[in-house]
Amino acid sequence: MNANTPARSLLLIVPLLAGLLATPAGRAAEGSGLFERSAMRETDLTGLKIRVGRPVQVTAQLSWETRWLGEDGQPVWAFAHFFPTIVAFPKGNLIATYAMDPDRQDNPLFANGYQISGDGGRTWGRRMSVIMQHNPMVYVPRDADTLLGIPCELMRASPQDERNFVGPACYFESGGSRLVMVPDGVRVVDWPWPVEVTPSPQPSENWHVGICITGSVLKSGDSTLATVYGRRMGDKVLRTMLVASKDGGLTWRYYATVAAGDPALAGKKGYEGANEPALIRLANGELMEVFRQGSGRAWNLLRSYSRDEGLTWSAPDVLPAFSVKPALVRTANGTIVLATGRPGIDLWVSTDGRGTSWQRLDLIAQHNAWTEDPFLRISSTESGQGIKWQTTSYTQMVEVAPNRLLLIYERDAVTRPPEAAPKSPKDLSRVFVMPIQIGPN
Repeated sequence: MNANTPARSLLLIVPLLAGLLATPAGRAAEGSGLFERSAMRETDLTGLKIRVGRPVQVTAQLSWETRWLGEDGQPVWAFAHFFPTIVAFPKGNLIATYAMDPDRQDNPLFANGYQISGDGGRTWGRRMSVIMQHNPMVYVPRDADTLLGIPCELMRASPQDERNFVGPACYFESGGSRLVMVPDGVRVVDWPWPVEVTPSPQPSENWHVGICITGSVLKSGDSTLATVYGRRMGDKVLRTMLVASKDGGLTWRYYATVAAGDPALAGKKGYEGANEPALIRLANGELMEVFRQGSGRAWNLLRSYSRDEGLTWSAPDVLPAFSVKPALVRTANGTIVLATGRPGIDLWVSTDGRGTSWQRLDLIAQHNAWTEDPFLRISSTESGQGIKWQTTSYTQMVEVAPNRLLLIYERDAVTRPPEAAPKSPKDLSRVFVMPIQIGPN
C-alpha cells in the first residue's frame, strides 16, 4: 500500500480483502496449491510484480473438423475452436465452458461443453456438451448458488418479428450440480431498430439474429447491464451496445450504444467495426469498456468511458493492446488487468486507475516456460510469410481471491493460416487455466 494512501481508504480496503479471502472461492484458491509462491515464476514490472503458476489442463480433444458444400458449390472445411470462458459461482465453484461446434455460419447447430471445478481450478469434472450456444455466455448470479446463463445466440420471437428475440435460459444450480434449461426463457424485447437474421444457408427459423450478448455483466442500481454487439439493419460494420434487465436477467432491453464502427473502413482487410466488448467499473465509479475493431496485429483495441452508468460514452481512444476478445478485471488492489491477443496471448496491466498507461506480459512465453512437450506448447510467431498461431487468443479471467486470477485460454492443434490437420494423435486441442497473482504480496 502506498504510504500516501489515506487512513480512511485503508479502513475500507482491509475489510474488503479480508472478506474476499473469507469467501468460498478465496478459500478454494488458497487450498488449491496453484498460488504457492515457490511454484510460480515472477516477473518484475514497473511498480508491480506478476507471478504466474503452472497451467492446469481443463480438457483435451481431437480437433474436430467438418466438410460441406459452400454457397458457391465448393467444399468448405472448418475446425472447432474452443473460445473458452470461466466464471465463479456465488459459493466458490468454477465453471469453464467452451465451443464444440465449428466456427462457421454454415454449421447447423450450436454446442458448448462445460466442466465444473470444486477445488479452485486444480481439477475439473467430466465435460457435459449440452449448452445450445456458440459464443461465450454472460452469467447472472442467482440465489441458491446458481448462475443464470444468458444466451448469446438469440432467435426471432416469431418468424417475421424483427424487434423481439428469445433464447434458452440456462440455470446452473447448486454450484453446477444441476442444469435446468427453459426454452425461450430469456427475452430481448422492443429493440429500437429491425435486426436481420445472420446470413447463413441454414433456414432462418432455426438461425440466430445479428445481435450477440457476450462479454461482461455488472450491476447498476436496480438494473443488470450486459454488453452486446451487432448491426443495425443495413449496416456494413458492427457496433457495441449495452442491454439492461430489471428482473435478474430474464428480460432485456436496449440501453445505450457505446461505439459504432466506422463505415469508411468497411472492406478494409481485417476491419469489422466495434465488437467483442468487455466492461468493468473503475475505482472512481466510472464504467470503462474495451472492445475489438478487427483481427490481427494491425487492429488495436479501442476503449470508451462512461460517467453516467453507461447512458453516454466518450469518443473511443486507441489502446496499445491488440486485437480480439478482450477480458477485463479490476483486482482487489486496484490494478486493471486486460487479456487479449492474436497473434499470441498477452496480459496488459495498468496501475493508474483509469487505464491510461499499460505494461505487457507475453503469456505464450509464460505458458511454454512450463513444458518442452511440443504437443502442449503453443506456437505464436509473425514472419514475412504470414502469421502462424495455435490459439484463437480468446480468453477470460476470474478473480478467485484478492489479486489472484485464473485465466482460461486454449491451444488449437491446427496452425493457421491455413487450417491443417493435426500432426499426430497426440496433437490435441486443449483448454488450460493459468494462475496469475498481481501485486507485491
